[in-house]
Amino acid sequence: MVKIWRRERVNWVNVRDKVSAIPLSNDENCLLMMFSIKAGGEVPIHSHPQSQYGIVVSGRGFFTTKYGRIMVSEGDSYLIPSNEEHGFRAIQDVVVIDIFVPPRTDYIPLTRSPDLEA
Repeated sequence: MVKIWRRERVNWVNVRDKVSAIPLSNDENCLLMMFSIKAGGEVPIHSHPQSQYGIVVSGRGFFTTKYGRIMVSEGDSYLIPSNEEHGFRAIQDVVVIDIFVPPRTDYIPLTRSPDLEA
């Protein structure tokens, strides 16, 4: 069965100062999220048991890891292994799409049922 989540049916949710999110699609295996981070916005250093795969849709920023700063910009993709400490700071307004495997439990309350199942 194919499940479709319509983008126009959901609004951005503020998750911290200058950081907003939209849950896209999910099941028990993974969670797809879109994040908008305004220039100067920051996600503090943290870790989680989920692997995090992502792509920078637009803008530019950098990850902070134990290895230093890693610059990313439009079109770059990334993988953050489970339990790896990381943070992010937007240099320009940034939009990223992240996939969390398995789903991040703290974002599950933001999710919704599909708009279409066929």
